[in-house]
Amino acid sequence: MLASLLVLILAAVLGALFTPLAIRLAWAIGFLDRPNTALKTQSRPVAYLGGVAVAAGFGLALLTVKFFLMPTQGYGPWAGGLEKGRGVYAIGLGGCIALGLGLLDDRKALGPGAKFLGQILGALVLVYCGLRVRFVTSDWLGAALTVLWVVTVTNALNFVDIMDGLAASVAAASAVAFWAFAAHGGRWDDALAAAALAGACLGFLPYNWKPARVYMGDAGSHFLGFTLSAISLNLRYSHQNELAVFSPLVILALPLFDLALMIVIRTRKGIPPWKGSPDHVPLRLRALGWTVPRVALTLSLCTLGLGGLVYAVSFAGLHNTLLLWAGLAVAGVMLAAWFMSIRMPEHAPKQPGSPSRSRKKTRA
Repeated sequence: MLASLLVLILAAVLGALFTPLAIRLAWAIGFLDRPNTALKTQSRPVAYLGGVAVAAGFGLALLTVKFFLMPTQGYGPWAGGLEKGRGVYAIGLGGCIALGLGLLDDRKALGPGAKFLGQILGALVLVYCGLRVRFVTSDWLGAALTVLWVVTVTNALNFVDIMDGLAASVAAASAVAFWAFAAHGGRWDDALAAAALAGACLGFLPYNWKPARVYMGDAGSHFLGFTLSAISLNLRYSHQNELAVFSPLVILALPLFDLALMIVIRTRKGIPPWKGSPDHVPLRLRALGWTVPRVALTLSLCTLGLGGLVYAVSFAGLHNTLLLWAGLAVAGVMLAAWFMSIRMPEHAPKQPGSPSRSRKKTRA
């Protein structure tokens, strides 16, 4: 518990220190998100590279606490640590792949095929190091489900990063929920990783809250999605019933729900799912008159509440768990129907002479 608190504070401090440096670097090299398409509604250019600050705060805090401030572990970062700490290294290597892939996308707008290949590569790193879905007995099926899970969550976090402060606050809330499961199950490496991720996001948030001075970009959303999916793979969820193994679906309900809804809406419109459109759940709440801070705060608190709910129900019997899952399924269908009924304002047409290349991000 003390180590988790320490890594959370250290990651928050490092995230808060690295983010202004990332802002300065982004302006110095011209790595900016410019309002040059109809989907970008900010009034001025905003610095990218916030995701690099989050990743640096997370990684440095985690490695410092795990390998240098916890002598009772009995091993350091090399030799024995390469074997005993391979889960940490797997998350670190895969996170670097996700971060680098996102940076390339922020800079050059990669196609969906290239991004999928990069996401699959990161997932295969986890599989190779032994982090995979374990509620199936087949190794091949477990590996396939792991790749599917990592790619889905990575894209879901990428989709939900469309509003100031939203992705970082939702990721922090999700990390807290995963920390609770990790700590109870004695998975201290995973508890440290979850606490470090929450702390890095909290340190970044003051600069990303509306009006944002920095965006995490695809680099940050890819990194957060990959890291959350990786942490979730190694935890014990089933305390009293086996259905609790699906708890990550509820903890990450907001990004997964938004991703599923976007696929349905865009398919009905004849738009490829990876193309940008202002139809996201947070933007539909904005259409109802909600402010950006209200949307971000409400959805992050809902994420925290759902995490607490599935944690509590993991100690319940099978009957109560079935009732919860049935209730959540019904609520999800009703919410989807309600969100789809919200009338969205038509997007302004692109002005003549503006760049033809369109990015997927929508900013409010």
